[in-house]
Amino acid sequence: MTRLAYLLVLAAGCSAATDDLCDEAAAKIATCFPDQGTVAPTCDPTFAAEIASSSCDELAARDGKADGFTCFWMPWLCSGGSSSSTGDKIEVSTEECGGGPDALCPYVTGASCGLVTLHDDAGKEISRGFTSGGGRFTFSGLPKGNYRVKVHERSGSLARMMLSDLSSEQGPASIPIAVDGSDTPWARFELASGAADKVDQCADLDGGVTVKDTAGKAVDRKVVEWDWIVELEKAGEVVERSRPLFIFPDKNVLGFRMLRPGSYIVRFVRVELPEFEKKPNPDYDRLRDRYAADVDPIEVEVTVTNADRNKTITVNRTIVDPLR
Repeated sequence: MTRLAYLLVLAAGCSAATDDLCDEAAAKIATCFPDQGTVAPTCDPTFAAEIASSSCDELAARDGKADGFTCFWMPWLCSGGSSSSTGDKIEVSTEECGGGPDALCPYVTGASCGLVTLHDDAGKEISRGFTSGGGRFTFSGLPKGNYRVKVHERSGSLARMMLSDLSSEQGPASIPIAVDGSDTPWARFELASGAADKVDQCADLDGGVTVKDTAGKAVDRKVVEWDWIVELEKAGEVVERSRPLFIFPDKNVLGFRMLRPGSYIVRFVRVELPEFEKKPNPDYDRLRDRYAADVDPIEVEVTVTNADRNKTITVNRTIVDPLR
């Protein structure tokens, strides 16, 4: 029988806003993983906000990431995945062993946004990419042959990995892989402690927005949450949409993850939503297309530099709602 994700009643004293956010996170997980089940006896609003604002693909990409909220909300992802498919690809998993001395490894952390390179039998680099939020990447379209996968630090050096499950011996993060047309091979990197921070090539963007009406009075933050859709655009393409979540009393929260160096636009789009559309796990693309108000969006330019990698950029703005 299908098991649904349930959220138990939070302890007395939690705000209604937190309750709603936790309910939304539980609804998102139930939608993304209808055949799984978990019970969350307590709820951290920060984790709930991240879940609520993530897509199903982003949550699924946390496969194998046992830190943060993954084991608590989605325990079936903690142990990592495996593939029985066949074909012309190599699956890469990068995890940092942490929390214990020497060879002990009580938990693992996915090494997100790390540069992984693929080399042919002669040592020539033939492909590269960056790991997902769960520390995963896939090299596809490969002919049969022998390859080598490497993981790099931001400095350009190879990351360090554990060479054995039975000792604390370390070495360069480099694994030979053979593609022979049978089961898809995995390059599984158990990186040394501290490696996840060293390989991270992305920045996070956090912040908040305060909205005032045309008379200069602050608009109720619960109203603001559903009056606006926030878009992140890079190179003319919208890569993510969310809304300014009402979590804290002093601002509506913005949050985008894993921004590679480059130029971005954070765009605030005014929408006019009917009450029946204000529900957990909304389809932001559909809401934007159907309910965008006939007013110009408000845009904020953001630049992520190499110096911002593995850091958090803060963007706080006060904007005027032309319809209030």
